[in-house]
Amino acid sequence: MFFKTHLRRIDSVYRRIAGNDALIDFGEWKAALNVKNDVLAMRMFAMADKDHSGYVDKKEFECFALALLEGNTTARLNYVFNMCDMDENGFVGRDELSTIIRSSLEEQSLKLSDHRISELVTCFLEHAGVKRDKGINRQEFIQYLKSSPQIESQFDNFAYQLLGLSLRSKRKKIKSAGLLTRIHKTWLNRWKEQFWYLLYWGVNFALFTGAMYHYADQGASLAVQIARGGGACLNFNAALVLLPMCKSLHTWLRHTFLFRLFPLNNLTEVHIGIAYAIVAFSGIHILAHFVNYGLTEQALISVLLSTSIGVTGLVLSAVLLAMWYTGHKRRQHYQGFVKTHYLYAPFLVALLYHGPVFWLWMAPAILVFGADAAHRALVKHRKVEITELRSLSDRVTQVRFKRGRLFPFHPGDYIKVKIPEISSDQWHPFTLSAAPESTRLDVHARNNGDWSGALHNLANQYHCQPIKWQAYVDGPYGAPTSSIYRSPVAILIAGGIGVTPFASVLQSILLNNASQYKGKGSQQIIHFHWLNRTQQSYDWFLDLMAKAEKQLGDEHFFLNIHLTSLAKNLSNLVMQFAFDAYWKRFQKDPITDLHARTLAGRPNWDVIFSRIAKEYERQRVDIYFCGPRGLGANVRKMAFKHGLIFHEEKFE
Repeated sequence: MFFKTHLRRIDSVYRRIAGNDALIDFGEWKAALNVKNDVLAMRMFAMADKDHSGYVDKKEFECFALALLEGNTTARLNYVFNMCDMDENGFVGRDELSTIIRSSLEEQSLKLSDHRISELVTCFLEHAGVKRDKGINRQEFIQYLKSSPQIESQFDNFAYQLLGLSLRSKRKKIKSAGLLTRIHKTWLNRWKEQFWYLLYWGVNFALFTGAMYHYADQGASLAVQIARGGGACLNFNAALVLLPMCKSLHTWLRHTFLFRLFPLNNLTEVHIGIAYAIVAFSGIHILAHFVNYGLTEQALISVLLSTSIGVTGLVLSAVLLAMWYTGHKRRQHYQGFVKTHYLYAPFLVALLYHGPVFWLWMAPAILVFGADAAHRALVKHRKVEITELRSLSDRVTQVRFKRGRLFPFHPGDYIKVKIPEISSDQWHPFTLSAAPESTRLDVHARNNGDWSGALHNLANQYHCQPIKWQAYVDGPYGAPTSSIYRSPVAILIAGGIGVTPFASVLQSILLNNASQYKGKGSQQIIHFHWLNRTQQSYDWFLDLMAKAEKQLGDEHFFLNIHLTSLAKNLSNLVMQFAFDAYWKRFQKDPITDLHARTLAGRPNWDVIFSRIAKEYERQRVDIYFCGPRGLGANVRKMAFKHGLIFHEEKFE
């Protein structure tokens, strides 16, 4: 029954690939196997085309598919040997191995030197126990590749993907951390947010009900009571919304004992939440007054246009509507969002005229916000010289500024940058990738928009002829990664250019000789995972990673390099074994030259976090993430499952 089911599926797939002529040509074959390299695809095509007609007919495709689906390990590896034995002399020689490895590298968009490829071939043969010049024979080849415990699953994956079948996962289900453990760790991670959230809504409830009771005692209608309740909350929130934006204050708090009391990692979300509360309470306030005007039969137009309350109410509503709309569309029209937020100043002035007691709420808030703004203008805001612009691999630009004497910052801090040569009014945030102890002030920017594209072009101009350009810097300001030094066990997860805050942290540790780092010293344990799509992306900080491996050792620093575009499949089996043999001989990865192996595909956070949670079950484990949102959501989910504390890099 199982055999017949496979035959029916193979027949269906064959008809889909072959099309109207009922024959598979090379182009159709290559597309179906999803093999990009012509050498590999042509060799596999020639092996399937047994009558050498230039086409694969139904019977030939059936034999090919069944051999992969139902053959034993020896039979399957026999197929791989035949694919590698291009001259069909019963041996796979050095030249053939070199061709197969080179083709597999091209298939995976990897580039290695001719010398490195020669070393891979030598390591493959030596590890297989072959010393003869003629190469490795069939029996030795099959016996060597059989040593991998994952060889069967790779064949299954290739065959099932070809036929569009779902491969049942044989993974052991990973258990979650205990309920009490997750609750405890969640409380440790979120108690500040929950405490302030409950306090915030408690104050709003007290203000709303207090205003209603006050006006009820004066004999006001229910509509007026509700309007006054909404107005009281509006006064409170319109003043409070300024405080989460006091960046200098928050940066200072982050590095004092007071950081334990405030939710400093989510202040942008706090600001947005208060802004929505302002919109909601404004809506309640306006609707309740409209109901009251209707019940008392007052002329609505006359009230709105002929009284100071009405006119200021219209101004407040218009400004609030504009700010809400641009805030909702901020990702599509960021500059419009920034410009409309300057309208908050006239909004506050109008609210002072509209609400007679608003000044009592605004005075302390504006005092704190004004002091913070003054500190930013006088201390944080400065004009600097760009000393170097470098166009790096994978569309990344490195910008180096002249660092003045008074520019203290912490690892993981960020700055906002404005370069008049590109735009006279646009500011963009970047994590500082240099260490505080260094004499440099560096940022790395990926080219993914108009401004960053212009910066990349500017770097190319600088390369041709160094020019002195000026820039303006606002900062530095604290971010979640600025607190890594407090974690006894830290898991750093970087997606692509998200490595920059962790680069600053590692450089700071190294410059402090890994012994004086903020009191943690050599006791801090770091697990570092860096994910990239391309090999070239690792060039940015490879030297730093190599120094960290050497200086910190393998007891306190665990580096994991993940190349997400690298896949393990049938077409690169020989390359995989050559990589393994190279590492066993030289104790370094052939792609990066690091001791850490380059791991194929995306990491299984479920397995990784489960192991770490068990290993450090009596210690606090913090995860610091900087990278794409989708990846962050998955990491956050798995962190919660295993009772680990999650922090995500955010700055605006």
